[in-house]
Amino acid sequence: MYYSMSQQSKQRIEEKIAELKRQQVLEAVEHIIEFNSTPSELKKEMDKFVIGQEKGKKIIATAIAFHYKRLGTALKEAVIQKGEDIDEVLKTTRTPKANILIVGPTGCGKTYTAEIASMLVGVPFAVEDLTKFSEVGYVGMETGDILVDLLIAADGNSHVAQMGIVYLDEIDKILTETLAFKDVSGKGVQKGLLKLVEGMDNIVKMGKERIHLSTKHVLFIAGGVFEDIESIVKKRMAKQGLLGNWKDHLMAEDLVKFGMERQLMGRFPVKVVYDQLTIQDLKDIMTKSEDSPLKAYVNDLKAWDIDLVLTDDALTEISRRAEQEGTGARGLTSILHRVLFEDMYSLPGNYTGELVMDEMYVRSRLR
Repeated sequence: MYYSMSQQSKQRIEEKIAELKRQQVLEAVEHIIEFNSTPSELKKEMDKFVIGQEKGKKIIATAIAFHYKRLGTALKEAVIQKGEDIDEVLKTTRTPKANILIVGPTGCGKTYTAEIASMLVGVPFAVEDLTKFSEVGYVGMETGDILVDLLIAADGNSHVAQMGIVYLDEIDKILTETLAFKDVSGKGVQKGLLKLVEGMDNIVKMGKERIHLSTKHVLFIAGGVFEDIESIVKKRMAKQGLLGNWKDHLMAEDLVKFGMERQLMGRFPVKVVYDQLTIQDLKDIMTKSEDSPLKAYVNDLKAWDIDLVLTDDALTEISRRAEQEGTGARGLTSILHRVLFEDMYSLPGNYTGELVMDEMYVRSRLR
């Protein structure tokens, strides 16, 4: 039977679909609208995962808590009270954005802190290795690819993506690129990043579909080793007659002296310097962090009815090796694997009960 739908019916259906879509969008960003964690509460949660870096975590927790509180409050006022469309709200809402720069040695927890922060807030997280990026027309990836990665992290939801966190890894490595491929300069990459970091409207092409994606509300966290930045800061402090720990005096001009673009560094007003992890920090990561690599191995062996126990001196030796190799926290997994490999291979199915490892046992495995 042929049925002709009236114009009024069509309009009602379209309105219903539009309302359903609006509700779905609101549900997707509801946790941001209702975000209410204080800086101290956020840091307390971070402490369960990130060991050490007490001052750095306070600074980062404060910046992130205020960023999402501002955004959530603005969205709530516009969407709940005024009934505005969330697309329009995201375009028109303006809040100050405190992007974060973390300076610190390899394996001190820079990337991990950003990842944990995004998990605690409940927003998509994308990590970008900046050594892979280059200017358009040269080898490597374009800075616009960051938007695609962010959209993927948000499961294709552009509204959620616009509230995510992007970690720019090894930002100190884009000073100058290798000259093996024409005259590729990190200066061009830095200028490309500037537009994204300060917040701009973009169109992401996904096949035939064009998706609007603004970075005005995306929080950018950049990290790098910045080797020898300490000497640059100390020289300036000496000239200005400043006293105290250089880590408390890091300024944009020091990073410009290092080789970064002034405008780009100006878009990272929150600066944090992380410490090299101590042997005790590394031990605490294995025994206290909820993401402990040791706990993972303990649980793996427990599945075979093997109870792994590492003595305190064994933990100290593993931590000492990680410090010695300069790999920090990320090196613990590799060292633990080297220590446990033979037992992981031979014991399952052949042994049950307690497996105790002391310092001498660890040393024998790491020869």
